[in-house]
Amino acid sequence: MSAKIPHFETMEESELNYIKMFNAGERITINNCTFGYLSHRIVFYLLNLHIKSRHTYFARAGTSREEDSYKTDASLSDQGRLYAEKMGRALLQHRDGEKQGLIDRGGPDVPLKPLKIWTSTRRRTIETADWLYDQGYSVRQRTQLSQLNPGVCEKMSERRIRAEMPEEVAKHEADPYHHRYPRAESYHDLAVRLEPIILELERQQDDLLIIAHESVLRVLYGYLMACNATDIPSLSFPRNEIIEIIPASYNNEATSIPIPDLPPELIPSSPEDLAIPVPPSEGPSGTATPMVLGTPKISPKSGTPRITMTSPRNGYSTPPGPGEGSLLLVERALRD
Repeated sequence: MSAKIPHFETMEESELNYIKMFNAGERITINNCTFGYLSHRIVFYLLNLHIKSRHTYFARAGTSREEDSYKTDASLSDQGRLYAEKMGRALLQHRDGEKQGLIDRGGPDVPLKPLKIWTSTRRRTIETADWLYDQGYSVRQRTQLSQLNPGVCEKMSERRIRAEMPEEVAKHEADPYHHRYPRAESYHDLAVRLEPIILELERQQDDLLIIAHESVLRVLYGYLMACNATDIPSLSFPRNEIIEIIPASYNNEATSIPIPDLPPELIPSSPEDLAIPVPPSEGPSGTATPMVLGTPKISPKSGTPRITMTSPRNGYSTPPGPGEGSLLLVERALRD
């Protein structure tokens, strides 16, 4: 860098459209601001970025009393409440363990960053956060975090969908990210809906736990880890683990935090996901995790599976898959 400084020439051409960012957001210069909508969205996105370290956690909502219904906003079942408590305890124990590990390695004994919790407005996500709320943690409800709408496929089995809508199934298998069933949402629609959440997620400086449906976690994980759009619908988040993501300048790290002693029937994905058909070659949702998209590396200190993957474009991870990396910025979801 020092060798390049004497030869550096700043951009001063007044007729060009450009954006300059100084010192990671200390100052931003926008030249010729007559350029279009997408460029303005990129500027707004850059204004929300910072380089302060924080941890983001993803957790599934607990099971409800009417798992097969999207329209019914049912409360948690007894097993769902058991899961909520075990998930909360596992997360707090993990945070305490990370703090103690830092102290053992000679680090300072400083308080943990505040933990904030976001849920959707659906009852089961709110009730999943109740145990942590009782421990004194702040919980905020966000309407954008509601699950993907299955439309006419609600309560329909995969066999029935394939029998009654073979053309829709073929379209879905050809492009599961953009395809939407009748009166339903696609993952692209969900990504556009989550744009305000993603911008606020980038602005967060405290640790954050997001409790949501698996479809929402797929899109948010796909954004943070820069997954291909074609990979997002097949990401899976079983309930026996919490995903921890640590953003950084050139790469993101994803870690799996196990939730011990859960009944086996709580671990797989919810019926709403199973009702949406997937290509027959793929395994059932809930049997794998987003970690399968990379090569897990065991941390020598914690023994926890940890993935660090980088992309030459923006530093985020790009799992192997067909097509160019997508969803690197929220604005990418708006161009189609």
